[in-house]
Amino acid sequence: MQTLRIELTGNNSLKALQELEYKNLIRIVKEPDLKAYSLPGEPINESDFKNWVAYVEESPTVSLTEAKKRWATQKEKLQKLIR
Repeated sequence: MQTLRIELTGNNSLKALQELEYKNLIRIVKEPDLKAYSLPGEPINESDFKNWVAYVEESPTVSLTEAKKRWATQKEKLQKLIR
């Protein structure tokens, strides 16, 4: 499971997300605790969090171009599910 924080640009985008929720593809969290280390899931202690940060800092990065390509692919998949 991954938690994303997004900004909706209009009523149509909210309707599209609600349709995905209806199909049990996503779950809309009404008021997430944004001060938590992680949103849904088990609590994490400070030591584990520091270890995770160290691991992520050593992980390979993705270029902005590659990230945009991946998002475009995911966006197409999501739009097909809505239609």
